[in-house]
Amino acid sequence: MKYPAGRLPVYEALYAFNQGFEQVLVHFERLRELGMFQKRELENIFRVFLRSTRACVNMKVVETLQPRERDDWTHLSQLHNDTLMEAKLLLAKMRRKATGKKGQRKRRRAKSEGV
Repeated sequence: MKYPAGRLPVYEALYAFNQGFEQVLVHFERLRELGMFQKRELENIFRVFLRSTRACVNMKVVETLQPRERDDWTHLSQLHNDTLMEAKLLLAKMRRKATGKKGQRKRRRAKSEGV
């Protein structure tokens, strides 16, 4: 699947989007404190609308990112497993090589002591 944008710009934009909504809600609260909303019901309608809009956008962005994150996780998990297998094989090879050198040293010492 081809994705339209890199993840970092999307996450940055989503962060800025949520930060902007937080600022709107803070300013909205300040207006409420200043008595700019005469009816409590109207204030609640605005607050619910703002939070609902933010939640909807967050959900849509996350739904769009989910397949990409899952694809990357699957790919990187496979690379991780392959890398671990290669590391195990390399360590085993290094151990065999080190054990072989120790055996050669022991045999050399035994020959030189017997001479």
